[in-house]
Amino acid sequence: MKILITGANGAVGSDLVNFFSKNNKVIALYRTSNFISSKFRNKNIKWLKQDLRKKISHKINPKILIHCVVAHPFSKKSNYLNYLESNIIALKNVIEFAKRQKIEKFFYLSSIKIYGDVQSKIQKDYNVFVNPDILGATKILAEKMLELQKFNYLNIRLPGVLCYKINDFRRPWLNYVINRLRKNKFVNIYNSSGLFNNVIDTFEIFRLINYLGKKKKIKNGSLNFAARKPIKIKKMIFNLKRKLSSKSKIVFKKEKSKHFILSTKKTIDDYRFRTADTSTIINRYIDKY
Repeated sequence: MKILITGANGAVGSDLVNFFSKNNKVIALYRTSNFISSKFRNKNIKWLKQDLRKKISHKINPKILIHCVVAHPFSKKSNYLNYLESNIIALKNVIEFAKRQKIEKFFYLSSIKIYGDVQSKIQKDYNVFVNPDILGATKILAEKMLELQKFNYLNIRLPGVLCYKINDFRRPWLNYVINRLRKNKFVNIYNSSGLFNNVIDTFEIFRLINYLGKKKKIKNGSLNFAARKPIKIKKMIFNLKRKLSSKSKIVFKKEKSKHFILSTKKTIDDYRFRTADTSTIINRYIDKY
């Protein structure tokens, strides 16, 4: 397969370039050069500089497009203009390119931030959006833009994503905790008796797209993409501490914060795909940490 990945030198994009380029031709689009686009090379990767705020000018003909570009609270620029340019205008230009090139499948990396103030203990794909922040609001609009298209697409709503080539210790929450445990710093934990599966890693994203990319046609729509088999937070933290040989002091707070798990039923029912369970994903990440 020939695959186009936008935001290819970002945290998620760079991992997908790595995974897909082992057996596919990958066209990797980036706006600003960094150590990934400068140093990560192999015969199956073609790096192309492109400002997606403008019309895509490159003559390329991929079969599959994976759109990873996003502005979020941890971006270098996270003002309103940047959210508009990165999350909406860039997508508009990519959609126009996809239509011109007659892309077979379009995979859009969305976010569970679209749900805003979650009201349910188990968040399902069809739950309503309640007071989303600017990231969530722009993701809702982006998903609506794709719903108007005639090509095959899937909106993949992601929770916290664990990445391998670029590791930002500020996010997601689990990575922040792992980093503090590794450095033997104290860790405050809320909802210790609750369940947790609000995580995925880039290898699972690769597995899903690789699996669906080989199918003749997929069902257009949106899905929550998270780990299966939620585990108790307290058990997870103690397992992490033991696996990392950490001397951190764990403080289990009595105060409660808003907490929910993600339903993965639609991924299985509609797409016949089973994500790895929560423990497997976490252990895989720790082993490569």
